[in-house]
Amino acid sequence: MRHYLWAIAALATLFTVGTAIAADLEIPPRAAPKETSIRKGPPNCSQWTDECVNCSRGAEGEAPVCSNIGFACQPKAIRCLSLGAGDGSQKKILGGKIVP
Repeated sequence: MRHYLWAIAALATLFTVGTAIAADLEIPPRAAPKETSIRKGPPNCSQWTDECVNCSRGAEGEAPVCSNIGFACQPKAIRCLSLGAGDGSQKKILGGKIVP
């Protein structure tokens, strides 16, 4: 019976010391994730959507062209529909696979 009391006392001491050490650790602040705007789009994507707005990028340096959002639409994550910079070397993405 005494061995159990010593074991419990030792565990309680270790737990107290462990939490005191953990409380002294400095936690760095979280960096906000970089968000991609639907109007700007992914960098190497020529067509993209969030299931509400469809956008496409024309020639290099031109602003993307986007459709208007519906009033009851709930945007999802932005996904690329076509890779390329609008120079004719586009590759479609169907079902998660790249198709020429």
